Amino acid sequence: MARLVPSKSDKKGAISRIDLFISNHRNLSGLNELIMADNNLKNLTDDMFKGLHNLSHLNLNRNQIALISKFAFEPLKHLQELYLSSNELVQTRDTLLQHPFLLILDLTDNQIPSFQSDDFPFPLLNLTDLKLMSKSLRRFSILSDVFPHLKSLDLSEAGPEFEWDVSEKSFLKSLSSLYLFDTQLTLEEYMLIFQTVYSVESLLDFACGIPALKKLDIGANGISVLNDTLLQSCSNLTELDISKNSMADMTEASLQMLTRLTRLTIEDNRLSRVPLAIRNMTSLTYLSFEDFTNLYSLTVLNLSDNRISQLSSCVLKELPRLKVLNIQNNYISQINNAFSSSLVQLNMNDNKVQWLYKGAFENMSSLIDLKLETGVTIVQRGAFDGLYCCNSPRADIFSNNNKIVNLHFTRCKDFSLDSELFEPLTELTVLEVTNCNANSLDFLIHANLTKLEKLIFKDNELTVVNEIVFEALPSLKYLDLSENPFVCDCSNDWFIEWAIRNKQVQVANAYQYRCSSPSSEEGRFLLDFNVRLCWEFTGFLYFISSSALVLLTLLSSFIFHFLRWQLVYGYYLLLAFLYDSKKRRQGCPHIYDAFVSYNVHDEDWVYGELLYELEERQGWKLCLHHRDFIPGKAIIENITDAIYSSRKTLCVISRRYLQSEWCSREIQLASFRLFDEHKDVLILLFLEEISSNQLIPFYRMRKLVKSRTYLSWTQARSHKGLFWEKVRRALECGHEPGDNHNPLTANA
Repeated sequence: MARLVPSKSDKKGAISRIDLFISNHRNLSGLNELIMADNNLKNLTDDMFKGLHNLSHLNLNRNQIALISKFAFEPLKHLQELYLSSNELVQTRDTLLQHPFLLILDLTDNQIPSFQSDDFPFPLLNLTDLKLMSKSLRRFSILSDVFPHLKSLDLSEAGPEFEWDVSEKSFLKSLSSLYLFDTQLTLEEYMLIFQTVYSVESLLDFACGIPALKKLDIGANGISVLNDTLLQSCSNLTELDISKNSMADMTEASLQMLTRLTRLTIEDNRLSRVPLAIRNMTSLTYLSFEDFTNLYSLTVLNLSDNRISQLSSCVLKELPRLKVLNIQNNYISQINNAFSSSLVQLNMNDNKVQWLYKGAFENMSSLIDLKLETGVTIVQRGAFDGLYCCNSPRADIFSNNNKIVNLHFTRCKDFSLDSELFEPLTELTVLEVTNCNANSLDFLIHANLTKLEKLIFKDNELTVVNEIVFEALPSLKYLDLSENPFVCDCSNDWFIEWAIRNKQVQVANAYQYRCSSPSSEEGRFLLDFNVRLCWEFTGFLYFISSSALVLLTLLSSFIFHFLRWQLVYGYYLLLAFLYDSKKRRQGCPHIYDAFVSYNVHDEDWVYGELLYELEERQGWKLCLHHRDFIPGKAIIENITDAIYSSRKTLCVISRRYLQSEWCSREIQLASFRLFDEHKDVLILLFLEEISSNQLIPFYRMRKLVKSRTYLSWTQARSHKGLFWEKVRRALECGHEPGDNHNPLTANA
């Protein structure tokens, strides 16, 4: 037996013991390849692979292996490839003692924090490929020549804590491929890695200094000018990609050291002309980007995404073998016989060409693929003369033959059907298109074939039939769509129903049409497809949509009925927060000493007692609703401006005050400022005696009363002087302790 792969199963049937598995499969001494990936293996013990001395390929990927005994692989003397990726290994010490034939070792995606040469007491003389890709890897240490022939090393996904420790660069002298994809190393660590591989002065020189390096991609690096020294040490390169830079110029000697270069990509830069640097590069076979002297072997030329405005007739004459030319996304405005007769593909998309003159492509007899999207507005008759694919037929071929009633196309694979081709054929009654690789009937929608009675569309690439096609053919009586690779899914449900039920059109051999896709329906008859499955899916979508709409309506009603005031409250708190933040940034000074928040029913007391005492006698400047609010401004904005333009907020509290919506909002905004700024900005003055129990419905007020002292007018009527003195002290107290701020309107 050369190869043994246990069948994949769910986790219930997965293998957890290899020795039991091997004991149940006798006579495996000649086994060369054993694949036991995706199982439940946890430990590899001694003698587990006993008897498999000819095994060369062992795949244990995607198990749960956490422990490998010292002599687990000892019987595998001829092991060449060992795959242990996606397991739970934390160390590899002494697991591979003597395996002179081992070529590939894959430890990808394990939990190994450190990989070091000390773990291998005997050199792996033939090891060429080592994969250590893992986010868990923190250290790679080679202090002895244990991998003398290592060619490929994968350290991808290494994190910022990764440490590279290779004492002698000769230990990796054979290394030709180093993979560092998706790493997060520091620049110093990258420099250390490349210096160990081969001593150089800069990162680019590091890469180019590797003798085995043949391909270099420095695209998208913002190189504005390619000078004479940047690639000086890269003489061994055969492929170079400098695309997608901001490069505006290349010095003439910038590529002269690349004598072995065969492939050069310079697309998507800011070059305004073809650089002189590529002159006399006789080894080039592919150039992606006016001087093409001696480039006789060039077959592909890519000049896309540049600023070329003109191609003169002599530019490409030195390229006799040129097959593919891409000049997409340039500024070329006209075609002047600049193209070689050897061209097979020409891409001129996204240029400035508006006119196509007669004979523009007359020398391009080999062209089979022409792209001219965007910009062309006028095409002269004869513009495509000379192009084989456009000679038969031209779009106007039937312009003078409008009496044709019977038309056949057979084995015409060099053109695509277009409605314009049939527009003059208003009398056409029979149309046959056979073996033309046509994949759609949509060209008939606008073809104006109202008298067409017979349509034969056999042996093509038709997969889906559009309903609109037959609406454009009112006189159709006979239809033959045999030998087409139909798709048997819901995209053809209408045609299936139509072919069965319509009584006007005879669908020839309809019950013999077969499915070619999807794979589950391949070979079955098209008309046997159950179209009801399509309707059930549509009904399910309607159900989901209507259910979502009903739930949204119910949720909106619930929020409006039960939570609208909470939302309004949150909205105003947000406004207050934004206003406070704005005022802090602006550092606006206070205009008033205090904003007086009161209920309109208490206005007589405010104007008769409080205003007289605080403004006229003590000299404070107060802000009152009816006197100081700006007319026409939103009430909530007036309240917010008043609170934040005053040093203090004086709340005159009564039972009516507690029941007022606007008073509640005023104290909410004032308390928000109190909690946000952590400053003494709120003074509570109770005009009536209100017990704590009566404050239970007013949670915020009750919380303020419990946490702050307040003034009571009812308790101080017999000592009014003392009461107003306490109010004065409360107003006089500044924002910070010890701040004896004078009233804004007090006399100096």
